[in-house]
Amino acid sequence: MRLAFLASLTLSVAFAAANSRADADAGAPRALMTCERADGPGRVRCEVEVTAPAGMVITWGDVVIAKTPPFLSALRGRIAPADAMVRRPETWRWALALVARAKGTGDVEARVRVVECQGEPDAGTTHDLCVPYEVPVTGRVVVGE
Repeated sequence: MRLAFLASLTLSVAFAAANSRADADAGAPRALMTCERADGPGRVRCEVEVTAPAGMVITWGDVVIAKTPPFLSALRGRIAPADAMVRRPETWRWALALVARAKGTGDVEARVRVVECQGEPDAGTTHDLCVPYEVPVTGRVVVGE
């Protein structure tokens, strides 16, 4: 009897945790990195865009470059909130520059860090419920291939 109770309790906690995680993921922003194809070594331009789900607004964000392939270097390791090219309440976009020292193909890995707040965009509105997120994003770089 006691074993059945413990098994039931364990399953209840597991389902509650799974539902909580699913609810949290439903509010998570989506991020995408795209990189221009380069004919040869030199500057490579990428863009990172993050979009908040319906009913949420982005109040702060940045991009941190985590990893580049051996033939690439990032000109900056972090792209600040003030450097965002687009800062709409539901979508932010940054441009970042890489330097290709040789031809090659590889993935650039970054983290988009944002603070999302519940509510509709409105100038001067303070938001009661805000949540920080860190979203991994990867972009494919092709240089001279």
